[in-house]
Parts: sequence; C-alpha cells; structure tokens
Amino acid sequence: MKAVKLAALAAGLMLGAGAAHAQSATGPGNPVLVGSVDAPELKGPDDSAARIDKAVRESRLEAEKAKPSRAVPAKPGDVTAGSEVRDSKGVVLGKIESTSMSAAVVATEAGKVEVPLEAFGKNSKGLLLALTKKDFDAMVAGANKPAN
Repeated sequence: MKAVKLAALAAGLMLGAGAAHAQSATGPGNPVLVGSVDAPELKGPDDSAARIDKAVRESRLEAEKAKPSRAVPAKPGDVTAGSEVRDSKGVVLGKIESTSMSAAVVATEAGKVEVPLEAFGKNSKGLLLALTKKDFDAMVAGANKPAN
C-alpha cells in the first residue's frame, strides 16, 4: 500500500510540474499577450506596417494635390475682381474685372462679357464656368461684335 501511495504522490508531482511548465511556454495553442516578457519578438511597433501606412497616406495626399476637387456652386462672395475663371477642363478663360449684385464682367484677350453670378462654380483651383474655352470664346466674340 505504501508503494501505491508513493507512486500516486510521484505522479501528482510530475503532473503539477508539467502544468507549470506548459503555462510559461509560448507556441501554438498558448495565448501570448503583446509585449509580454515571454514574447520579445512582439515588442515595439511593426516597422513594415508603419511603412505601408505612411506610403498609403503619402499617395493619397499626392492624388488630392494632382486633381482638383469636385466643383460646387460659387457663392456671390466667391466671385471677386481679379479672380481667374477657368473652363470645365481647367483652362483659364479670363479674369473677373468687376462685379455687381447679379453679374460679373469677365475680361479676356478677345473682349469682355457679363456673366450671371449663378453661372459660376468653384473647386480647389478657383472659379469655373460649365463650358469649354471654345464655346466661351464664341460667346465673347458674339458679345463684342461691332454694331453695323
């Protein structure tokens, strides 16, 4: 009977020691807290992830700088003398010479034309008109045609 008790005691000690050893081990099936003493490879920031995040942020900023923002209607206060006016493709049409309560005079090389304030839009590049330079030039030519 003493032999059975001794064997049981020895088996219990071995199981207890094995369980204690398993708790400190890392590996599959054993959870590891980030930054724990048992996992030195997980301490500190992951440089590769930080580099990828930085590259993504920089590319987004470059893309935003390269293309103008979406056009929105211009407010009357946005239409000021001296401001450049662009066409729908971003080509400069002329500059605003003067403004009134309802219109602005746009001066070009071919002449001047009065444009209603509600026709102006704006984006990150400045004031816009929703027509091409060719169409705008035709409109200016028609407005500045000498009377017979």
